[in-house]
Amino acid sequence: MAENSTYPLQNSLPEKINNNKSNFAFWDNFPETQKDMIAINRIILKHVNTVPGLLGEALKDTFAFPGKMLRPACVILFGSFGPNAHEKRKELQKIATSIETLHNATLIHDDIIDESSMRHGRPSIQTKYGKHIAVYAGDYLFALSLTLLSENAQSLHSVIADGKTMQNILVGETEQYNNAYNINISEKEYLDQIKGKTGVLFGLACFIGAYESGLKVTRALKAKKFGEYLGQAFQLRDDILDYTTTSSTFKKPVLLDVKDGIYSGPLIFALQNDSTGRLHELVKLGQDLTKEQLQEIEKMVNDLGGVKRAQKLADKYTDKALHNLQKHWPDNKTRQQLEELTNILLKRSY
Repeated sequence: MAENSTYPLQNSLPEKINNNKSNFAFWDNFPETQKDMIAINRIILKHVNTVPGLLGEALKDTFAFPGKMLRPACVILFGSFGPNAHEKRKELQKIATSIETLHNATLIHDDIIDESSMRHGRPSIQTKYGKHIAVYAGDYLFALSLTLLSENAQSLHSVIADGKTMQNILVGETEQYNNAYNINISEKEYLDQIKGKTGVLFGLACFIGAYESGLKVTRALKAKKFGEYLGQAFQLRDDILDYTTTSSTFKKPVLLDVKDGIYSGPLIFALQNDSTGRLHELVKLGQDLTKEQLQEIEKMVNDLGGVKRAQKLADKYTDKALHNLQKHWPDNKTRQQLEELTNILLKRSY
């Protein structure tokens, strides 16, 4: 799409629609957390609604229909364990907002690199507004994330942790592309990738929530470990859904990564069991893969046990996350919610 294309302004996205409770239905069973997510989304809208021009419209479009908002929820939930949870509630909400804006910045840039046309069932920012605006939108959200964090964190420790996490995310994403079209990628390399791609940001969210609510660094590091386990289980499940659901259900194109040489767990594990060589033969076609061949790959990945093995790994990381909760955190309402949330994410179909 041409970079100088113009688009109709999205002035029909008032805050009252964005913050409608129905847009946060994922949290219906957790009403207190749902209130926090609505408050966090309101903070985001307050900031992006002041940005002028096409950049502002792209940013408003980004947050018009919120996702699950799992990462800011981790900030709030682990913040509930700390001695300063009540008095720091507003600051924690703003810090959680910084995590959500950081996450969305990475998604916008991912869509540019992947040339993805869809995000959350709607046209991606780079598709709708062009790549130039998308790059600026992602950059703006990075800057907003840092501003929100630095204005509300109790010390530089959180800001440093944020910076290191961002470095790890970039390394993880880069390694994924370094392994493009590598049909011999190992399980360890894949797990390292998903830790950098997803696990470390979940880890930061849990760490920063615990630390900013008054817990010591040693305790906050236990929260970080939980988040990394949860993030890896979440990404494994995400990769499984590519081979077990449709684009309309999953709200993003599925299996297109295979054409781009980006191989996830189910495919990697199926390739290791491909005694006939047919799956290798298909995968090597890359950009030349037809719709019918992609469907054949999907069937073979399931038949060769790739999905089953990935699910076992997802179960393993879920168990690690639950063990962390039971070992290190008090048995209260917050822990019970984290346990329930962990199990819901493992079993999700979207």
